[in-house]
Amino acid sequence: MEKEIRRFLTLEKESVSELVVDRSRFIAHSFSVTSQEMIREKVHQIQSLYPDANHWCYAWRLGYNPSLEFSTDSGEPHGTAGRPILGSILQRNLTNLLVIVSRYFGGKKLGVRGLINAYQQVADIVLESSGITEMELFAEFFLTINPACFQLMVNQLICFCRDKKYLELNPNESKIRFRVPIHRLGEAFTLLELKKKEKCLLNWKRCDNQLDMNRKITSFSYSAPDLPF
Repeated sequence: MEKEIRRFLTLEKESVSELVVDRSRFIAHSFSVTSQEMIREKVHQIQSLYPDANHWCYAWRLGYNPSLEFSTDSGEPHGTAGRPILGSILQRNLTNLLVIVSRYFGGKKLGVRGLINAYQQVADIVLESSGITEMELFAEFFLTINPACFQLMVNQLICFCRDKKYLELNPNESKIRFRVPIHRLGEAFTLLELKKKEKCLLNWKRCDNQLDMNRKITSFSYSAPDLPF
C-alpha cells in the first residue's frame, strides 16, 4: 500500500548565486513555484533580466506522489545543463521549485564534463543558500455558496478548519476558497457533499496543483544562438 504523503520539502527562501569557471559566468536563481504558469513567468523574468546571456538552462519539479519534473539544456550540449540542475533538486528531494541558470560564455570551451560540473555546482550553491523547509500538504477548494447561507458556511468552515486563516472570502460573489490538511481530505469531501445536499453549497471543486499532475509538460522559448562549449 502506498504511503500517504502529508508533508514535503521545499525552499525556505528564494535565492541567487554566481559561479565563474574559466571566464564563463553562471548565475543561478531559485524560485518557489506551484504551477507551470508561474514557471513560465519566472523563466521570462530571468530572460528579461539577463537578455544578453548565451543560455538560460533550468529544471523544475512540482507536486508530490507523483511529482512532475522537467529540465532543459536550452542550447547547451545534450545532458550537460538541465539534468545536472535537476539532479541537485532530486538529491535533496525538493518539490515546488524552479532553478534557472543563466550562462555568459567566457570564450573558453569547458567540455562536456566541465559543463556538467559547473551547472551542478552552481545549482548546489543556490539550493544551499535557499535552505530547506518542511511544509504540511494541503488540499484547496473553491466553493460557490448560496448567498442566503454565506455567513453560515463561513462559520461552519472556520469550525471545520479550526482557524479562519485557511479561508479566503469573496462575499460579493458568494465564493470561498479554503485549505485543509491532506489527512482530513475525506472529512472535507463529506462536509462539502452534505452542504450541497442541504442547498447551502451550490458548487465546489478542488483547485490545488495536484489536479495538474497529468497535464502536458511545457517548455519555453529559447532564441539565443548556440555557441561552442
